[in-house]
Amino acid sequence: MPRSKWIILSAALLFSGLTSAEKIHCPDSMTVKKRSYRMNDVSLFQGPPEKQGELMPDTLNDTVWTLGDYQDYGREMNLPLYLVCRYKGTKKTVDLKVPDTAKKCSAWFGDNKNQLYASCE
Repeated sequence: MPRSKWIILSAALLFSGLTSAEKIHCPDSMTVKKRSYRMNDVSLFQGPPEKQGELMPDTLNDTVWTLGDYQDYGREMNLPLYLVCRYKGTKKTVDLKVPDTAKKCSAWFGDNKNQLYASCE
């Protein structure tokens, strides 16, 4: 393979890996003391969740947050965004720091109302 093609291919692979690394998602379930719990709720926070800066979704119909202004404010005030995943039957949560480059977070149901999923990208 000519050197220039190798460099282009290497750069493409590197950048494709970087963009995929910028997506986070809530684990579908959590295991605590050998018991499994299914995710049933999700929230987005500006700053650490314990400070209770919970953000409302963009609309009442969909659980979607457009992050542009929140990300700008977070950088300015040193208040990153956190996606908080909650699980039915336990008070334990999974708190995920939203990547600085994420543009949107959303939550949606799978095949039935018992399968909630959430991610930021």
